[in-house]
Amino acid sequence: MAITTSKVLRLTFLTSLGKTATFTIPNPRPGLTRSEVEDVMDTLIAKNIFLTNSGEIVAKRDARIIDTTTEDLYDPE
Repeated sequence: MAITTSKVLRLTFLTSLGKTATFTIPNPRPGLTRSEVEDVMDTLIAKNIFLTNSGEIVAKRDARIIDTTTEDLYDPE
């Protein structure tokens, strides 16, 4: 049985159509600070480089580092 762990940085924004848009970045740098994440989110909004299915990103909603542990219980190989 193998156990694997992974981390992602999940950035969630509000869009111009009132929905949410989420960007997931694998393997965030250790020691990442709230200020650094907020600066990046502000830059993404200001530069307006992403258009989602629910409109342009217009505001920050949430930012989280998610740590996941997966344990394989059955693997036929």
